[in-house]
Amino acid sequence: MDKNRYEIAFERFLRDLRRPFLSNRQERRFLLANGSTLKNFDYVVSSASGENWIVDVKGRRFPGGDRSTKYWKNWTTRDDLVGLLRWEKILSAGGDRYLERSAFVFAYDVVGAKSPVPPEKLFLSGGVPYAFFVVPVKIFLGEARFISPKWGTFEIPAKRFREVAELADEFFCRTEKSAAVPSRDPDALPID
Repeated sequence: MDKNRYEIAFERFLRDLRRPFLSNRQERRFLLANGSTLKNFDYVVSSASGENWIVDVKGRRFPGGDRSTKYWKNWTTRDDLVGLLRWEKILSAGGDRYLERSAFVFAYDVVGAKSPVPPEKLFLSGGVPYAFFVVPVKIFLGEARFISPKWGTFEIPAKRFREVAELADEFFCRTEKSAAVPSRDPDALPID
């Protein structure tokens, strides 16, 4: 599967920051021993602190559409959340702490007059301005509310999202390690 424009912009952004990363192929879902499947992640990104993050990029428009007044869309699916938490468990099995952290990167295509960041913080990719924000999955889980039984989606209320989301350049270039956040069982997520 080809990368979408949000993932391409994020890769260019990481190269610009000189942050090492691995891109994951997503043609097929990962098949587990019990016969179920697991959604793949997009990247593993190494931060300046030495932490490696399992990352899923979520592309959104800012605001949400040509005539929209909805800003800070940050919904994600139960499948996305469960997938990242299970990858954390798989990749840190046996006490290996190499990959025990996951995060969503919200890649906002800034289409309106308002911007989520000052102009100097926008990243241009193919002439399109983007703003990248990171929310670790365990923080997302602690703040999100279930919004749609039909689609199985969750989101953080916009005001709270602005408080917990961190600019991606600051997040991945920070030299201090992240504080530990308690884990949540992915099977305990509401499904209806």
